Amino acid sequence: MCSTAGFGAASCGTEDAVMLRSKTNKRTDICFKCKTSKPFVVIRHGDPFCGPCFDHHVVHKFRQGLGKTKILYPGEVVLLHVPGTAPSLAMLHLMATGYDAASHKKITADPKIVVMDDSCLFDHAQSNIPEVLRVVARVPDMPCQVFTVPFELVFLEGFAEKCGTFYEEHKNLAVVDMKELDVDFEDLARTARNTFKSIKTVSAREDIHRSLQLQLLSTLARVLNSTKLMLPDTSTDLAARLLSAVARGRGSHVPNETQYLDKRLPDVTMVNCMREFTPKECTYYLRRLGITPVTMVTHTTLSDPIVGSINRLTDTFISGLQENFPSTVNTVMKTAAKLQSLPSKNRNCDLCMLPIVLADSGLVDKLSGMKLEADLCAGCHVSLSESDGNVVGLVCRTEKQKILDEFLID
Repeated sequence: MCSTAGFGAASCGTEDAVMLRSKTNKRTDICFKCKTSKPFVVIRHGDPFCGPCFDHHVVHKFRQGLGKTKILYPGEVVLLHVPGTAPSLAMLHLMATGYDAASHKKITADPKIVVMDDSCLFDHAQSNIPEVLRVVARVPDMPCQVFTVPFELVFLEGFAEKCGTFYEEHKNLAVVDMKELDVDFEDLARTARNTFKSIKTVSAREDIHRSLQLQLLSTLARVLNSTKLMLPDTSTDLAARLLSAVARGRGSHVPNETQYLDKRLPDVTMVNCMREFTPKECTYYLRRLGITPVTMVTHTTLSDPIVGSINRLTDTFISGLQENFPSTVNTVMKTAAKLQSLPSKNRNCDLCMLPIVLADSGLVDKLSGMKLEADLCAGCHVSLSESDGNVVGLVCRTEKQKILDEFLID
């Protein structure tokens, strides 16, 4: 017999009684916050939000992260990496809300947008820059300079010096196109494509690609006198990267990769400002704005859809668990926040720029027989061991570029 009978409750056949018996059976026909409007999206643990309440929730979460860390100062140059994905476009529009005249605690930092073109790495791929620029042009209340940067410039020796000179000559333009640099881009693109084709596994390609991307972005940040680089990685991205990092010998770098502020470099702080967001929240926020993300070509989209890479497998694993257990990503990120960095050698890896921990010394010799004239962490040795000599030359060239950065940026 139903235990609620005789206690003034409705019969067990009604909707009200079902809600009384179980706290997990929440009403999904009205907004969780205002209790009046129809829901637009259901997020978190089954909490429905109407459109306006969802907008307020997302903006508050984004501004709360910036407010807690207090990283943005008046007049400071802030570089935003906007490749055109849903999280990056959501990050851009959330930043724009802070420049609205009616905004509480208005953001006064000087934003600059960088759009990187990776099409040189893939055969017959089209540049996504024109499409991203059309979306960026629709952002209100945020007049800022845009930089379009071809990825192949990372293979250009003395990039920092040439980029600095080029910027001084074009600093008054709204869109600064680095493709106008007086260099042989066809040769650089061919070098980039052949280098990545020589890397045997998709996992190693993704790992080296991201490391070189961050090198190029951090170098551009120094040229622009920016000390903050804002990245659009969501909580799901970071949780998947955590597991793949452990699998690829980067477990000692988990604290650096997953925290809100990544201070691997002394002069440029990388900010994971979308750390508390899920891909679903970013997608529905863009839907509220009427914006469609740019379709990106990646290493995994061109590989075996079943195997792909370690990062793709961990991302699929995390997303699958998150669908049935909504606390999965939150638990992974909270666990990562409790981890502490291991003692380091007081120098950073020449490829990924993360600290080289003391535990890597003996591990490196076991992982790879290559003897490189560069300081590398164990994770980068794993990636380089899955390639031929072309990538070894790339690392040595990166070291030369780092030396040039120190002396020529000023």
